[in-house]
Amino acid sequence: MRWVRVSSVLVLGALAVAGALAPTLLATGRGRFDDVAIAVVVATYTVVALVVELARPGHPVGRLMLAGATAWGVGEGLLALGVSGLDDRPGEPVHVMLGVLGSSARGLGWLVLVVALPLAFPDGRVPWRVATRLTAACIAAFTLATLLSPEPLEERLVGADNPIGLPGSWRPVTDFVAIGAIALAFVCLGLAVGSLVRRWRRGDDLLRQQVLVFGLAFAAPLAVLPLVATPWAEPWMFALATLPVPLVVGVALLQRRLYDVQLAVNRTVTYVALSVVLAATYALVIGGVGAMLREGSAPWLPWAAAGVVAVAFAPLRDSLQRAANRLTYGAWSAPAEVLAEASRRLAGASDGRTLLRALTDELVHGLGLEHAEIRDHTDHVLSRSGTPREPVDHLDLTAYGIRVGTLAWSGAALRRTDRALLADLAHQMGGVVHAAGLVDQLQAAQERLVLAREQERRRLRRDLHDGLGPSLAGLGFQVDTVQNLLASGQPIDDRLDALRTGLRGTVVEVRRIVEGLRPAAIDDLGLFAAVAELGHELATGSGLDLTLDLPAERPLLPAAAEVAAYRIIQEALTNVVRHAGATTCRVVARLTPDALEVEVTDDGRGGAGARAGVGIGSMRERAGEIGGCLDVRGLERGTAVTLSLPRRAGAVT
Repeated sequence: MRWVRVSSVLVLGALAVAGALAPTLLATGRGRFDDVAIAVVVATYTVVALVVELARPGHPVGRLMLAGATAWGVGEGLLALGVSGLDDRPGEPVHVMLGVLGSSARGLGWLVLVVALPLAFPDGRVPWRVATRLTAACIAAFTLATLLSPEPLEERLVGADNPIGLPGSWRPVTDFVAIGAIALAFVCLGLAVGSLVRRWRRGDDLLRQQVLVFGLAFAAPLAVLPLVATPWAEPWMFALATLPVPLVVGVALLQRRLYDVQLAVNRTVTYVALSVVLAATYALVIGGVGAMLREGSAPWLPWAAAGVVAVAFAPLRDSLQRAANRLTYGAWSAPAEVLAEASRRLAGASDGRTLLRALTDELVHGLGLEHAEIRDHTDHVLSRSGTPREPVDHLDLTAYGIRVGTLAWSGAALRRTDRALLADLAHQMGGVVHAAGLVDQLQAAQERLVLAREQERRRLRRDLHDGLGPSLAGLGFQVDTVQNLLASGQPIDDRLDALRTGLRGTVVEVRRIVEGLRPAAIDDLGLFAAVAELGHELATGSGLDLTLDLPAERPLLPAAAEVAAYRIIQEALTNVVRHAGATTCRVVARLTPDALEVEVTDDGRGGAGARAGVGIGSMRERAGEIGGCLDVRGLERGTAVTLSLPRRAGAVT
């Protein structure tokens, strides 16, 4: 069956090509250029249809092309035989009938290729049933009008009687049918354009590109079509205008991936401009040098002009290619320049946010994107350019082997080279995003430091003003009272006892204030001994069974790390005693070469939902201020607080 199908396809193709070549061999009353142009177009349609039919058997578009090309070619051949025979035997009915049949078949082929083919392109499915019916009605009306007209409609057969036509009285009817066929043809062309627009709107990227290139090729015959009824129309015009259509159909049906349309436009612009400039150079050399030397017909002038063109070809082509690249792709046509410019901006950048904004602006304007934005690892927008919309593609931004953000964009699909360049640029953007994040963290740390400092100053001011200040003032009054008693000779023992008691209270207050700045027990006993003393004080009388697993040695730790560890353990044990309702608690501390690790666990009612509140937040802040981390997690019964502080935190010991 396959050989039968292939053989029938080849036979139809041979008939189409043979029929199209017949007018070039016979006297048809038409110009030789017209005959050759039509033969080339019919042969192109036929060859493309054969390739499509053999590559994709049974494809509706391939079959339509083969049917249209066969009808057109056979019609041209029959019409040529009829016209040639009438030159020898005018009025011969057989020759007239051949001409009528050929004219009808040729018109049928035109309608199939110009009306039916665009409706079925590219998958063979017509979107509207009414379009199929109208196309069938148009073809039927045209066929009837050309076959049954009393006089042949072909101008080269005018004056002969149609042997298969209706009587002359029916001429108005056949003319009306012919006019109706032409009107239906224009309606069907409108539907064809509408179907192409509909497919382009609803299709994927590949279908859109297929429809786009077909629409560009199909625009040429549509532009020439209104000239058919004018005196200026020549057969070769319509033929050459139709020539790109079969080529585009073949490329569109046989492609499996998107083609770079921009690349095709780029090369076309380059070589068209190159041809024009070289032709102008050639003419200028011959005309200008000939005029200057007054030897316009010198035989050596063409050779000199050809030499100038040959020497100028390579540099001129490179210059025009760069200009076409700049016109087609913008600044991104030169990847090295883009990367060099980005490097210069990075080197001279003083504000990371401003640089990121400049980079997204460059993406929008340089690549023609609709929208571009840069986000950090928390999905916070750092920079945004263009019209805000949902991103359709993205690249991860990395620095030092970790993901620090995302570059997202929306708009036209990028070329492979543009995406590769964007990936290279993303590596540089990652460092900027990382630096911007570090600046934000530093600023936040400075804000926390200033806030903590002001809070500490406020506490000291309150303690000194409300506590220590009044106590010292009261002691001063008591000293004055003792002095007055001594002067009057009265007993002062009671007053001295009161003064002694006041001094003791003031000393205790001073110690309390100093204790708030840095626990004195750390300086006196060391961190772990101070923690042990604190634990026993809190556990005494609470019914809590406290277990301490602490190193015996006194560690060498920065002062900031010691205070942070003591305060965090103090807060954790306070939570256990006051809120957890625990019966047992265990504090374990370990020293590693790089860190101090502490874990406080209890069997209270913390459970799977780890507690969170002001105390937990304060503990996390204390750990984060010196580069440590705190983890609070719920156990099956109870809670575990895990602290890790770097041994070199802060710096000064």
